[in-house]
Amino acid sequence: MPRGELRKKDTHQELMVLDWVRDTGIGANSQEDFPPYVVDVYIPDLDLAIEIDGPFHLSKRDKKRDNILLAQGIDTWRIPLKKVKVSYKEEFLKEFWERVNEKIHG
Repeated sequence: MPRGELRKKDTHQELMVLDWVRDTGIGANSQEDFPPYVVDVYIPDLDLAIEIDGPFHLSKRDKKRDNILLAQGIDTWRIPLKKVKVSYKEEFLKEFWERVNEKIHG
């Protein structure tokens, strides 16, 4: 979301993902500012932004945004909104730990 817009409330799915990350013992923040953008979930120790992509996400705009964040050293993990359900937790955690291992071991 561009910074000048009103901040939105966290969605149920964003809060679910935030809780899943925090349950691992790794800290995460909701609605973190990276001017001119705000990311859904940010994990400072990994320099990882998690974006829950709902119907308002546009791939061309998102690619530009991801590149701007990457230039600041922040990777972006995009997850489709329709995927984020309680049944997705195990798959999410598997991919999360793969990303953690990749960050640690390059």
